Amino acid sequence: MKRKLKGLQIILAICILGLLVISCESESVETVVNEDVSQLPEAPFKNYMVISESSEITKSFEDELKKGGTKIVYTIPQIGIAVVNSEDADFVKNTLKKKGVVSVVPDYEIKWIPSNIGVEANPPSIGDTEFYYFNDYLWGLDAIDAPEAWNAGYTGEGASVFVLDSGIDAEHVEIAPNLNTALSKSFVPGENWNIRPGQYFNHGTHVAGTIAAARNGVGLIGVAPDAELVAVKVLSEYSGSGAFSGINAGIIYAAEEGADVINMSLGASLYKNGKLVDADGNAYRVSPKDIQEIIHAQQRAIDYAYKSGTTVVASAGNDAHDADGDGSWINLPGGLNKVITVSATAPEGYDYLAEYTDYDVPASYTNYGRSLIDIAAPGGDGDVSVYDMILSAGSGNTFYWSSGTSMAAPHVSGVAALVIGGNGGEMDPQQVTQQIYQTADDIVSNGKSVYYGHGRVNAYRAVTEK
Repeated sequence: MKRKLKGLQIILAICILGLLVISCESESVETVVNEDVSQLPEAPFKNYMVISESSEITKSFEDELKKGGTKIVYTIPQIGIAVVNSEDADFVKNTLKKKGVVSVVPDYEIKWIPSNIGVEANPPSIGDTEFYYFNDYLWGLDAIDAPEAWNAGYTGEGASVFVLDSGIDAEHVEIAPNLNTALSKSFVPGENWNIRPGQYFNHGTHVAGTIAAARNGVGLIGVAPDAELVAVKVLSEYSGSGAFSGINAGIIYAAEEGADVINMSLGASLYKNGKLVDADGNAYRVSPKDIQEIIHAQQRAIDYAYKSGTTVVASAGNDAHDADGDGSWINLPGGLNKVITVSATAPEGYDYLAEYTDYDVPASYTNYGRSLIDIAAPGGDGDVSVYDMILSAGSGNTFYWSSGTSMAAPHVSGVAALVIGGNGGEMDPQQVTQQIYQTADDIVSNGKSVYYGHGRVNAYRAVTEK
């Protein structure tokens, strides 16, 4: 669906557009399976996750943990995890002896999303059209045939998407109409889910805008413009870091509150040889068994959400890493079962003034591999042009360009909301997943492919093909 401006209108459009912020994401993953980690210091973390044999936490189990001076910070009783701390130097050894304890692992804090730096953008003038959509800057919507889905009557009404991220700007003109402030919650100590005032890039707000920016004539429109948004803050808005227990607690909270979809545009690479890299880039040594238990704990949370009827969508990561044949690491949560893991696509040299049609070039940074990728979606790429990136909301009624698998995942979450909303607001996650996979556009081959998984998500086909 193309809408073009001519002559003086084009000049005016560029003037109104103003300065839009460029924000990119990139990290690297190295193969460390043969690395000698014995010389690394042991992890000196304050809090630990105690994982029980049972998938629940009982009062008697809590009482047993408290013996010896252990303090319980909080529990995630639905999946049998207690977050604790202790001054006892033999705390781990003594706790492992307690009945019902499977493992005690450091609840370490790592960077789940890269830091983003940019310059604040001027918001467009309020008019009677969605300015950026009308002028073809939101190419991701065309790439997945979202306008055709809207025209068929599917807008996500009746579906809820819980955004596990770095908080959301509750006052943003594009976000506020669809945001449930009563359910929104923070799991980051000392930080509110509603981010600090000011004009700057905020990862969670950008993600939320792609999912469900409202139809209000301001500038943006989301994939599912009538879906409900809920902010679940699990990462610091200052650093993009968060504890594993906070991620797990956020997943459980969303499931308990009836989330139809959880979007996790976040990811962590865990090395199976026991190397941990914290939020400050410091490397530590833990037991490889601890790594497996951290994986196991997060899979418990995902399983709980899935059984509760929640579809879970996650980004694949921005390491340009081939997941096939490399067993030295795992990406969380994307590498877990019952998660729709999304790779990123982009155009090359997108021209918003031309009839552009090829949006399906694998992004230069996206992780890939049949063992990891389930579906592809627009994530943008800034290697050629700023217009190749994804435009969405920033704090303080600003708008930002950004790229990453973080920007791809919300396109899929939006489509999931369209599908669920069209089904009356409730749908089993297995059915949602299969519907998205079966109706994806097969870009390169029959069957699952390295970069696209089951294909690039197609909103119109997802809501109209049975």
